[in-house]
Amino acid sequence: IRVLVEKGDSRYYYSLTHDEESIPLQLGKGSYDVKILENISGNRYKVLEKKTLNLKEFNEKETFLVSAQPVVWEKNGQVSKLAKELTKDLTNDKDKVKVVYDYLVKNVVYDYNKISRIDDNYVPNNLETLRTLSGICYDYSSLLAAMLRSLDIPTKLVKGYADELSTYHAWNEVLIDGNWVIIDTTYDAAYYQAGIEIEMIKSESVYNKIREY
Repeated sequence: IRVLVEKGDSRYYYSLTHDEESIPLQLGKGSYDVKILENISGNRYKVLEKKTLNLKEFNEKETFLVSAQPVVWEKNGQVSKLAKELTKDLTNDKDKVKVVYDYLVKNVVYDYNKISRIDDNYVPNNLETLRTLSGICYDYSSLLAAMLRSLDIPTKLVKGYADELSTYHAWNEVLIDGNWVIIDTTYDAAYYQAGIEIEMIKSESVYNKIREY
């Protein structure tokens, strides 16, 4: 079963592999077509149900604070507890972001074998990423977003392309001091493990955003 969310020329697919409580409508005010799809065979799907929703109000900050695929977290769950423990002595959002960023960069390692074992239906499991301390870019960016959202810091999971990478990639945009800034924990973890220091906030010119969640 999949959910297809359409708004204008934008189409977002969500695979129902978790006990989802919500699917995001993150494309601003306006009319959305939402379809429930059932796989028939291969890449063929049939529409089980369709509904048109008119979103009259849109709050960007609130949209990127909630738990919704592919950024799933629980208020009193392990992800939020860890985030709060890491930042318990901090009051400034930028300092909190840096501490959570450092934790992921220094502790989570890239799983080079995983990318060959997953398919288009893959959805990050943040509890599994914390348990194994390993994952792919999708896992890094989902976990960072979940931890920061649990601290009431609006965070996007973004997919697209980066200049120095040849494959489809995932990273984050975080709202700090009123500005959305780019953070790439996957990229920076590789540099950290190589003993190279690198700046947390990236240049927009290096990244080409295709989708955001």
